[in-house]
Amino acid sequence: MVSLNIYLLLLAGIHLTLAAPSRDRRRQETTTGCPKNSSELNECVGTSIQYFVNFMASGKLSPKVAITPFDPLLLPNMTISHQAKEFKAIYVNRYLVGLKNSFIYDTSVDLDKLELSMTFLMPALELLGMYSGESLVDHEGSENSILTISVRSSTAKFRVKGELYKSPEHLEYLRISGVDVELSMGPYVINDLDHSTHIPRVNRHLNDISRPEFVKLIEKDLRVQLSSRLQHIANEVLALAPYEKLFPV
Repeated sequence: MVSLNIYLLLLAGIHLTLAAPSRDRRRQETTTGCPKNSSELNECVGTSIQYFVNFMASGKLSPKVAITPFDPLLLPNMTISHQAKEFKAIYVNRYLVGLKNSFIYDTSVDLDKLELSMTFLMPALELLGMYSGESLVDHEGSENSILTISVRSSTAKFRVKGELYKSPEHLEYLRISGVDVELSMGPYVINDLDHSTHIPRVNRHLNDISRPEFVKLIEKDLRVQLSSRLQHIANEVLALAPYEKLFPV
């Protein structure tokens, strides 16, 4: 059975370097991270991230240890304003489903600079929430409705920067100080209608903005949310494991 310590280390790999069982059999019993000088460092980190993404989305490490879950990933409310079209809308109680089915590739680690880059292939994402709009002219509003956006074959490239700091116990820890995300959304469906059709009349005020323009706003928001929310989750875990446990010499 994999130890709790390894689970803690694996969770650190959302954006930055994280632990994985050593591939060097001579060190397998004493090493739980990715050795700094290993020729398979990139592969070790990539494998660990893949394991984490697939099996630890709930955030539960043990009956007593848990972090913020990332699938479903809860998102803050979103306000959409369009002065030229004279309407505004709110998209609330939102959450994103499907990150745990991602595939990780092109992992690159630079421990000297504390940098990591990797690309996620996300076969299927579902963004759900309550949507309502209001005209700025007559203040006529649409009914609240569940707005679902289904996206297929999206990619996200993460570039992550980290920094080291010392705990009160004088142990060195790693935390993420910056995340850059390049997100490319694939074909989408809104409320079970293909993107070539009209948005349902229940969301009348969505008709005041073109679908491509609306989805572009969603894409921009998701890019920001993936950066901030996943950085927060990763730093929750990084605070649990000293740097030397992640990358032993």
